[in-house]
Parts: sequence; structure tokens; C-alpha cells
Amino acid sequence: MRVYGDMWYLLEMQVLTSGGIDMTRMISFLLLVGFCLAGCATDPAARKRGEGTMTQVNPSPSDESMAAQLRSLERSVSLLRSEVMDLGERVKRIQAHPPLTVHKLPEAVSICGERVPLEDRKIWENLDQEFLVTLGSEAQVLLWMKRARRYFPHIEKRLKDLFLPDDLKYVTITESSLRPYAVSSSGAAGVWQFIPATGERFGMRGSGGIDERFDFFKATEGALAYLKSLYEEFKSWPLAMAAYNAGENRIRREIVSQRTRDYFFLDLPLETERYVYKITVAKIILSNPERYGFYLDEREFYDPLQVDRVQIELPMPLPIVDMAAAMGRYYKELKEMNPHFSGESIPAGTHFLNLPFGTSELFWTFFNNWKKDFNSR
Repeated sequence: MRVYGDMWYLLEMQVLTSGGIDMTRMISFLLLVGFCLAGCATDPAARKRGEGTMTQVNPSPSDESMAAQLRSLERSVSLLRSEVMDLGERVKRIQAHPPLTVHKLPEAVSICGERVPLEDRKIWENLDQEFLVTLGSEAQVLLWMKRARRYFPHIEKRLKDLFLPDDLKYVTITESSLRPYAVSSSGAAGVWQFIPATGERFGMRGSGGIDERFDFFKATEGALAYLKSLYEEFKSWPLAMAAYNAGENRIRREIVSQRTRDYFFLDLPLETERYVYKITVAKIILSNPERYGFYLDEREFYDPLQVDRVQIELPMPLPIVDMAAAMGRYYKELKEMNPHFSGESIPAGTHFLNLPFGTSELFWTFFNNWKKDFNSR
């Protein structure tokens, strides 16, 4: 036991003096402990014969006590191994987060294929400020990483289908931090933060118990169509994104009055001036989070968004709780998958409905029976 304590002391001293753990030395340490414990517990006569196991046929009480002690020590070693590994992970994370002054902006930066003119000191300063503020918000960046695993795959697919720049997915980070229920002080809502008028303009209904700005799939289609139309007008992705934030009318006026079409040199509302910089910083960090000290195990990411999406036509409101019960699901689950329905029922009319992945057949069985009952009344 004295040897065991001394070895643990040596390991602690290594951590304190070196600031970390050499995993090779750690493994060697554990093996040495195991050999020492095994050596302490074997029969002395057997060791003299070069044998490493207990050979007595009829163990004495002292041998039984030694064996029990060995089992106890083996459990301690197992626990020690787990604790050391956990300590190693903690040290790794501490070492992965050096002071913010260590991190520098990349020498060359682009957004949607367009270069950010960092040779202009003021533009570099603006981007650097957003960069450092974001790096200092560790919890927020980790949440971005977790949520991106859920929502980015669908956005990336639709961007590819429409031949649009992949970087546009980072607009959602600056708009809502990928929070599906996000609502701003100006009344913008959903992951893509549409105001009611613009939402309706791009096919998102917002009355009668339904607000499709909260429908991630429909809002994504509307946002990409809007951004594409803005680019077609302004011929610049930074200007298109600025118009997404401030409105195209405001950007048109400023271009005319200031006689420049360069986003980085336009005098705009402060929120809009910071807007493209924030999107660019989100791209810089999330494109390579490990470079900036952000690590997540695979099990720590949020599950990807997988649903069965069906279109239904309702002659009358459909109670969500009835649908959930028939499918063997919880009311809460279906409500959270369909935040665009504000009430307890899906209103009459034609709607898209999100269902738990793999449950569409169960739903159609219920729905067809429900319609038969309605028609027979």
C-alpha cells in the first residue's frame, strides 16, 4: 500500500510540474502498479521458481487474506485508471484553451467566395473585434456546434441543390443561433428570423393558428429564395446579406446616396455594419473549431433533424393529442416537431406536417380512419 501511495504521488507531481499528462507515461505507470500489486500478492516460493501465479493447493488463511486484498487493490487500480483518464481529458481541454491572445485571424478571409479586404486596417479591426468577442463566448460557440449538427445537413443539401454558396448556412448562426423558437424585439421569428411581411411574401402563412416562419423546412426554402433574389439584384453576397438584415430598400438608398456598392465601405446601421462580419466569424470558427480550442465528442452533438414530412388536407381541425395517441407518441413530441402550429389542433386546410422518422405509415392509417369517421357523420 505504501508503494501504491508513492506511485500516485509521483503521478500527481508530474501533472503539477509539467502542466499536463504524458499518456505514454500514464499507461506505463498503471502497468507498473499492476505488476507491483501482482508481485505483492503471489506466493514467494512461486516467485523464486520464476512463476507469476499462486500455486498453493490449500491456501492458508493468510493466503486467502492476501487474495482478498489483491481483489480489492485490483478494483482500486481500475478506479484509478478511470480517474486518471478523466484527469487526462480535463487537462487536454485546459491545454486546448490558451489565452485569447494566442488566437489570430487568418491572413486571408472570404465569405461566399468574395474576399474580405483585410489589408484595410479598419476592416481588419472590425473583424478582429467580432472574432475575439465570439471566442470569448465559449458556451455559445459550443451550442452552435451542437445545433449545427442538427440543422446544417438540410441547409447544406438545399444550398447545393440550388447552386448557392455553402457559406450562406452561417446566416442562421447570426440570425438566431439556430434556435427554432427565436423571436426578436422587432418581431422576426424562427431560425431564419423573418418578419411577418417578408415571411408572407415568401410563402409563409401567419394567421389562423399557424405561423410558418417557425417551420424550419419552409422557412429555409423562403430564406434561400430571398437571398438568391437579393444577390441577383446587388451582384454581391455581402450586399445581399446586408439587405437580408436591413431590407433591400435601405441598401438601395445607401448605395445611391453614398455612391459605392462595396458593403465594407458603406455607412449603415450599426447592426447591419456588424452583420456580415459576424457571419464571417461564425464561418471562421465553425469551419475549424479545434483550431480555436473547441472540442466535442461525437456523443455530445445534438441528433440530426430527421423527420417524415407529409402534406395533409384537413376538412376540419385535427387534434394533435388524438394523432399522438394513435401513433403511440407523446403530444409534447409532436408539438415540438411542429412549432408552426400554435394551438392544440392543426387548423383546417392544407399543411405540411413533421412526424417522427419512420412513423408515416402509422400516421396515414390513423389519418385515413379519421377522415372516414368525419365523412360518415
